[in-house]
Amino acid sequence: MTTGGFSVEFYETSRQRLLMLLGLFALAASLISARLILSYDFLPLIAQVACLGLLAIAWRPRIGLYVVFALVLLFEPGGPDQLMQPGLYLFGTGIGTAFHISGTLVTPLELLLVLTFVVWLAKGLARRDLDMRAGRLGWLMLLFALMLVVGLAWGTATGGDTYVAFWESRALFYAVICFFLAANTIRTRGHVRTLMGLTLLSTGTFAIEGAYRKIALLSPGELDVAQEFAFAHDSSIFLAVVILLVLAQAVFGAPRWQRLLGLGLLPIALFTLFASQRRAGIMGLLIAFLALAMVMAITRRKAFFLLIVPLLFSLAVYLPLFWNNTGTIGQPARAVRSLVSPDPRDASSNEYRDLEAINVRATIDSSPLMGVGFGREFQFVVPLPDLSFWQFWHYEPHHNILWVWLKTGAIGFTVFWSLIGSALALGAHHARRLLIPELRSFAVLSIAAIITAMVFSYVDLGLISARVTVLLGVLLGALSVVHRLDDQGNYRRKSAEGLQARL
Repeated sequence: MTTGGFSVEFYETSRQRLLMLLGLFALAASLISARLILSYDFLPLIAQVACLGLLAIAWRPRIGLYVVFALVLLFEPGGPDQLMQPGLYLFGTGIGTAFHISGTLVTPLELLLVLTFVVWLAKGLARRDLDMRAGRLGWLMLLFALMLVVGLAWGTATGGDTYVAFWESRALFYAVICFFLAANTIRTRGHVRTLMGLTLLSTGTFAIEGAYRKIALLSPGELDVAQEFAFAHDSSIFLAVVILLVLAQAVFGAPRWQRLLGLGLLPIALFTLFASQRRAGIMGLLIAFLALAMVMAITRRKAFFLLIVPLLFSLAVYLPLFWNNTGTIGQPARAVRSLVSPDPRDASSNEYRDLEAINVRATIDSSPLMGVGFGREFQFVVPLPDLSFWQFWHYEPHHNILWVWLKTGAIGFTVFWSLIGSALALGAHHARRLLIPELRSFAVLSIAAIITAMVFSYVDLGLISARVTVLLGVLLGALSVVHRLDDQGNYRRKSAEGLQARL
């Protein structure tokens, strides 16, 4: 051990050589990156960040799930605001358009999801400790995935457009992948806290950006865009969910930094939600709030009387006072008023959806058991206003709930609602029975997200949105297994017992 090869001088020389090589590598990488940036703008920077992300995913696949979850909450798929342009590449244009490569339809979001799933699966198989689990909702999610495959096969076999079928169904498959990733990577209370923290940070950051967009860009006329396109329609879902999460954490408990951050973000999220003027999102918030009130009436009666009852009373006073107010503060009243006395803009929107629903129901009546499958148009028994600027207006109706029946048939529709109903029941059960406060808050968060998304999808394009289905997939997957985390260290103890049994 005293040979020169193992001397201090040898190690010092090796270290200097290693540092020199690393320095040369960094210099070369910087020069190459600079040249690429001159040619492709900011895409090389994104590529470098992506490389670091890939290394993190290879180390911990759960990080990939966190990244996907945070990105869908933070970015809209493009839009008039330049700060949302990363979402255009993430959701919409895909890798082929970004790098001018023809013949590819894969988006960065899909690559990230598939890569994370493959890495998780490969690591488990390589270590021979793949603890595949699906939780209490797993079989229903598997059945729903099967019905999606059936819908794809049926649609293409009966003359559907394969290209359209792929684009129609892809978001629903995101929910399936995210469900099983969450169910198999969320293993501790800390992981659940991270999901709630990401919900606050990402959606809160978006809410701040949305408030800036309204005050500094839209109101002064810096963005020449109609109100209909000023915000992505599905953004109202995430804003409503974070508002309800703040209330849930205030009642059931959460880490102090999350409760304080939530209270600070609450008025900003409310302002941005009202500024978006999305009736479906605001109605989703109100209905989910009533569901939250019912849960608290059973599980937290003191909080119900001290917090929920005053809020309900304030709402009862607010509605008649702002019934005819058309400003930002009057948007919740407008959402309710549009149900009985819509203004011309809302009436036009309602009429289109009513006519569209007639066509969708007629198409379902022509094939109620199997539906028409993905890639096939619904019938136009009554004419609709021209929306030809939207490529899929003959395939994807705004009534996205009926769209599930239209594409997967009666069996798929039944499985879908069995999954949603079971998830709501499971969330309510966990909110009442779990012992750990933050897990109960997470259960309420899941209930809020499901109800808000379903209300929105009843009248708008929710289930075809990658952002919405990723949100639902992650929350449903974690909700399906969260009962195993109720006792701290419970999962690790059971894993050790299982290993001893195998030995």
